[in-house]
Amino acid sequence: MDPMVFQFIGETVKNATDAFVQPAASSLMFALQMVVLTGVTLYITMTGYAISTGAVESPFWTFVKQCLKIIIIAFFALTADGYISGVMSAINGLEGGLSQAMNSSGGTPMNIYQVLDQSMGKGFELVGICFQRADEAGWNFGSVLGWAIAGIVVAAGTVLVAMLGGAVVIVAKFSLAVMFALGPLFIVALMFPATARFFDSWFSQVMNYVLTIVIMAIVMTFAMKAYDAFIAGADFSGDGDSNPMFAALQIGALTGVLCWIILQAGGMASGLAGGVSMAAMGIRHLMSPISGGLNAAKTAGNIANPMTTRRDMQSGMMVTARRANHLVAGNTMWNPAYRQHVMQNMGKNWGKATGGSVKQ
Repeated sequence: MDPMVFQFIGETVKNATDAFVQPAASSLMFALQMVVLTGVTLYITMTGYAISTGAVESPFWTFVKQCLKIIIIAFFALTADGYISGVMSAINGLEGGLSQAMNSSGGTPMNIYQVLDQSMGKGFELVGICFQRADEAGWNFGSVLGWAIAGIVVAAGTVLVAMLGGAVVIVAKFSLAVMFALGPLFIVALMFPATARFFDSWFSQVMNYVLTIVIMAIVMTFAMKAYDAFIAGADFSGDGDSNPMFAALQIGALTGVLCWIILQAGGMASGLAGGVSMAAMGIRHLMSPISGGLNAAKTAGNIANPMTTRRDMQSGMMVTARRANHLVAGNTMWNPAYRQHVMQNMGKNWGKATGGSVKQ
């Protein structure tokens, strides 16, 4: 039976973080509401005024899309349903889903704490076999000492790997909880282009801790498989290459490899999270292909329907509009009346200006 050490610790950590994160996030959301309302009001007012006065050359629909983006971000950053049920649940679901997907045992999907407990249980199973062999050796003190040393090495390696992995996971869990508590502030920063980079930094840290937990699940699953393979392939009779000291050497080498991988988990997660958040998963970067497609469509539209200046038949004034607008208004050579109007007035004002005088 696997020990329940890390599952108990994990439940304690979860209860502590739940009791801290949700009230802290709710308090931060409440504190940000008036600040965000004031900032958004000023931003919309000044942007709308700049567009209406021509100080900023931006289409009206761009301004409308910016307002819709602010509304959507405000829902996820300043409401409990949007942030706690949406953002936090999605990130926790990503971490849990990836960890369970890495479960190659073919059994019931496990969380990271169950993986740690099962890995420790596999190691203790090896310890039990070693001490059983020591007991069966009877008065053969050499074999007793060899199996006892092997059992101690296996126990020390198992505890070291499990405790080191558990410490990394618990630190990542607590750090992720801190990121959740501060999340509304950084999601609000996504509203404005000048502060959007703060959201990218926050999201990068969140993905770093999520991937750290996932990588630790992979490492501990590998440890379980390694222990299983060692138990299945080893001959604990004490003969030949399977003597107790050789078994202790094998477990010691495996422990060293696992500890090194655990220590590298943070660096691997940091590299992956930086690439994911900055290059692929950033909200603004996800919109780049769409924006590029819209710009291409806009360019094609300008070619097919360019801006032109023609004389209007009704007012007699020169009017600048799209080709389609001129077509609807009848200001096109396809219209017989317009052709006749152009032919009648062609050359009427050519030549020197008449009237007036120039004083020397």
